[in-house]
Amino acid sequence: MPTKKTRPQATQGDLDVPGIVLREEPKVYLAAIVGPWLLNHSTPSWRVEDPKKGFQRIVKESRAKEIARTVLDTRRTFPNAITLATKAKAFDVTACTLRLPRNSKFLVVDGQHRLWAQKYSTVEATYPCIIHMDRTEQQMAALFLEINDNQRRVPSSLRWDLVRLVKSDDQATAMTADIVYELAQSKASPFYDVGIDLTGEKKELNIKQGSLAPEIRTLVSRNIKRKGGTTDFEDYLNLLIDFFVAIRSLDPEGWGNPSSTFFKARVLRALIRVLSDMIRKIPLDRLTTKRMRVMLLRIDQATLSEEAVRKAQGSAGVQDLYEQMRSQVLGDPKA
Repeated sequence: MPTKKTRPQATQGDLDVPGIVLREEPKVYLAAIVGPWLLNHSTPSWRVEDPKKGFQRIVKESRAKEIARTVLDTRRTFPNAITLATKAKAFDVTACTLRLPRNSKFLVVDGQHRLWAQKYSTVEATYPCIIHMDRTEQQMAALFLEINDNQRRVPSSLRWDLVRLVKSDDQATAMTADIVYELAQSKASPFYDVGIDLTGEKKELNIKQGSLAPEIRTLVSRNIKRKGGTTDFEDYLNLLIDFFVAIRSLDPEGWGNPSSTFFKARVLRALIRVLSDMIRKIPLDRLTTKRMRVMLLRIDQATLSEEAVRKAQGSAGVQDLYEQMRSQVLGDPKA
């Protein structure tokens, strides 16, 4: 009777693996690491609270299972290495043997699906790995973006969070990433208690950074061009906090509830576009919370029914919502 296969257990303690130094400063190693141990010492994002959930929410399960079936279960080798980064400065190398400390923690910069495939195979795989040492969180983010920027598997919210760490050379982009972060963190912000999903990991949060950030960036970019860059970060942040406070006041009991008329990503995206038009007509210092609330009260909430918002799919749908609310708030149909 054939013996039942059991899933390999991660090695306990320090681990000695084949490895060499590829570069001295900052150190980069090439190593061969067994899959179960590597899984237990890796995270798909340095900022996720639970690495396991982080992998599950970033990778496509079907793709990982396919890799497990076609590569790991058939004992094939991977043609390319997984890219890792860590804050540790260096590991001990002796005679082509690399010692990985038991408390090692790696960011998987590239190869998340290949590594997560180990979860679905009883075959213990050996992964070729390029390990970048002595990396700050900002440097890890830059490396991650450099490799993954055009990959669909990276959630847009996570990309914006990394942009905030890297500090884009584009003024509007860099400012937007900081603004959304502060909207989530500042106690003055209406989002402080209800939250914004900054990384794409917190699926329970209805409002995502990847949804708000592009609209805010457009608002900031247009105003920078119009004003010649004279408005600073604090001006935009305070404006948006006041704006969202005004929106919350329209339905304070419903704020944070996705069934509320105004606490919907598509509605908020459309309203940010309305705000962009408001600041073209009214100076920022005159757009107080009270004044914006009076203007927003002109919106006919019946036109934002569940059915109407549900039909507003994609960019065209958000544009329809925007044009409708803009006409009501500002009194003219054209942007």
